[in-house]
Amino acid sequence: MVTMTLYTKLKQFIQSTPLFRASSDETKAKPTQDRVLYKHISDDDDATDLRADLFKSRSIDDILDDIGLRLFHLKVILILGLLNMTHSLEVSMLSIILPNIKSDWNVSSLLAGVLTFSLSIGVIVGSWFWGWVCDKYGRKRGFIGSATFIVVFAFASAFSPNYYWLWISLFLVGFGIATIFETYVMTMELFPPKYRTMFALLNSVSWTLGFLLSAIVSTELSVIGFHWALAIVCFPTALFIIGIVFLPDTPHYHLAAGDEQKALDILQDFAPEMDFSSTKLNRDHESKRADITQLFRSGYWKITICTCMASFTIMIAYYVLIYTAFDVASGKNTTSTVNSHEQNNLGSSSGDLYSTMAWMNLPELVIIITVAVGCYIFTVKNTLLALLLLTVTLQIVALFVLNQRTALLVVTMLSRSLVVSTIGVIFVYASLLYPTENRSIGVGACFSIGHVGMLLGPFIFETLFEQAYFYGIVSNIGIVVFVFIAIALLPSRSSAALD
Repeated sequence: MVTMTLYTKLKQFIQSTPLFRASSDETKAKPTQDRVLYKHISDDDDATDLRADLFKSRSIDDILDDIGLRLFHLKVILILGLLNMTHSLEVSMLSIILPNIKSDWNVSSLLAGVLTFSLSIGVIVGSWFWGWVCDKYGRKRGFIGSATFIVVFAFASAFSPNYYWLWISLFLVGFGIATIFETYVMTMELFPPKYRTMFALLNSVSWTLGFLLSAIVSTELSVIGFHWALAIVCFPTALFIIGIVFLPDTPHYHLAAGDEQKALDILQDFAPEMDFSSTKLNRDHESKRADITQLFRSGYWKITICTCMASFTIMIAYYVLIYTAFDVASGKNTTSTVNSHEQNNLGSSSGDLYSTMAWMNLPELVIIITVAVGCYIFTVKNTLLALLLLTVTLQIVALFVLNQRTALLVVTMLSRSLVVSTIGVIFVYASLLYPTENRSIGVGACFSIGHVGMLLGPFIFETLFEQAYFYGIVSNIGIVVFVFIAIALLPSRSSAALD
C-alpha cells in the first residue's frame, strides 16, 4: 500500500515537470491543458505567418529609405546631367550657327526656320518610341540606344555636304535626345523617397550649364567653324555613354519586369553591409508593361490629359518669354507698356541690357536649386502651384507697374527662370503619378506634347505679338492660369512613393 502511494506521487511529480510534460501521452489527451505561449508568436499563427516572418515582405521604397543617400547617387546625378547638357548645347548651338549656314549655303530665312524644326520634330517622335523602349527593355538600354543615335548623327551633321543631309542628321539627333525625359524617371527610381523629387529637379541645373557652355563655344565660332560647333555635342554624349554603362538599371523596372532577384541584387549592391537574403519584395500594383493605351484608360486618362496640356501650354509661355526678352533688350515692341515720353527717357543702352540677359542665366541656377529644396520641404504639387502663382504675379507687375526697360527685362527673365523650373517640376510630378510599368511612356508623352508647344511658341509670338509686347504679357498670364487649373485637377500626393 505504501509502495503504491509512493509510485503514484512519483508519477505525478514526473508529469508535472516541464521536461517531460510535452512527451506525456496523458497530457496530450487532456483538451483543457494550458498551452505554452511563446513571446512574439500569437496563438493564431499558422504556417503562412511563419513563412512570412522568414521572408520579410518589403517595398523597394522602404529599402531605399533605409539605404539613404550614398556616393553612388552623386554619380547618377553627374552622369544623367551630361544628357541634359547635350540637349541644351544642341538647341543653343543650332541657333548660333544659323547665320553662318545661311551665308555659306545661301539658304533662305524660310529654309533656315524649317531647319530648326528638324530637331524638335525628332524629339516629338522619339519621346514616344524611347518611352516604350525604356518601359519594355529597361531604362539603361534606352539610354544607350538613344545616346548612340546622338553621337553617330551629331558627327554626321558636322560633315553634312548640303542642307537636306543636315536636316535629316539633326532630325535623328533630336530623335536620340528625346530620352532627356528619362533622366527624371531614372532619378526618381534610384533615389530614396525623401530626396528623389529634389534631386530629380536638380537635373535641370545641367541644362542651364549647357547654355552657358554654348555661350563660351560661340565666342570661338569663327575659329572652329560651324561644322565642328555642330559636333561639339558628341563629347558630353560620349562621356554619358561611358558612365551609363557602369550604372545599373532601376530595381523598380526589374520588379515590374518580374525579375525580383535582380531587383534585390541591385539593392544589395547599393548597400553591401545590409542583408537582403531573407527579403521578399511586395508589388501592390501591376498592369501591362509598355502599353500606350494604358495612358488613356480608367484611372490615368485625366492624368495624361492634364499633364500633357500643362506641358504644352507652359512650353509656349517659355518661348514667348524668350522672344519678348530679346525684343525688350533691343528696345522694340514696348509701346503698349510704356508711353512715348517714358520711351525717350529709358536709361540703359541695348548693350547693357544684353549683358543683363546673359547674367540673368546665373540667377536661374539659384532659382532651380531653391525650387528643388521646396520640393523636398513641401509636396511637389504645392510647389508647382506656388511657382505658377508667382509667375502670374510677376507678369501682372510687368503689365501694370513697370515702365523702365531694364526693370521690365529683369522681370521677364525672372519669369522665364520660374517657367524653366515649372517645366521640370511637371515632369517630376508626372513620374510620381504613373505606375512603373508605364512611367516612361507617360512622362515621354508629356515631354512630346510639350515640344509641340515649343514649336508653336516662336510662331505665335512672331505672328501675333511681334507688334505689341502688351499682348504677349496678357497671353502669358492666361497660359499660366490655364496650367494652374490643369495642375489643380491632378491627384494630390502627400509622399514621393512610387507605385
